[in-house]
Amino acid sequence: MQGLHPYDEQEVLRQVAAGSEPAFRQLFYHYRPRLIAFVLGLSRSATAAEDIVHDVFLNIWKNRAQLPEVRNLSGYLFQAVRYAAHDQFQRRAKEKLILAELHREEYGGDKQQETLTLQAVQAFLKESLGKLTPQQRKVFLLSRETGLSHAQIAEKLGITTRTVSNHITEALHILRGEIGAFYGAWAVALFVLHGLS
Repeated sequence: MQGLHPYDEQEVLRQVAAGSEPAFRQLFYHYRPRLIAFVLGLSRSATAAEDIVHDVFLNIWKNRAQLPEVRNLSGYLFQAVRYAAHDQFQRRAKEKLILAELHREEYGGDKQQETLTLQAVQAFLKESLGKLTPQQRKVFLLSRETGLSHAQIAEKLGITTRTVSNHITEALHILRGEIGAFYGAWAVALFVLHGLS
């Protein structure tokens, strides 16, 4: 790949802190394979691993001015993805508990009603895609329906992985808001737990 050669981490960090996107890409591609492999060992979900690593790098870019203060970047990155993975696992565990509680209270174990509700949420989701910008909709569908990774979507559309991550984050925020406003917390839990998010 094109960029700074040979890899001099302190120089790369200095340039990223100054706002250099080529330096940021070099940093990203230098660490990405190891970080994704690490998260895969924790979650066994390629999509979750991609999302966690991209979110960590998105935060690094947002807070790039602080990079020169980091002395052990490798340790810092692995700790960041470990915390991010832990937070995601905790959030999903809580969502499962919420779903179970809502199921018990509202439907009394009626699986047929749950299926009907899921179908309604899925139908409403398709309608709600119209609330997204064309680019958000395209990125979201490539990710959720085609199963492409952030990197594959970026290459296909000729945009950065950071832009892909931003589009998916914004799309999910809009869709969860639409579904929550119309159906309530039960539907949002279904949206998350059935892989729609």
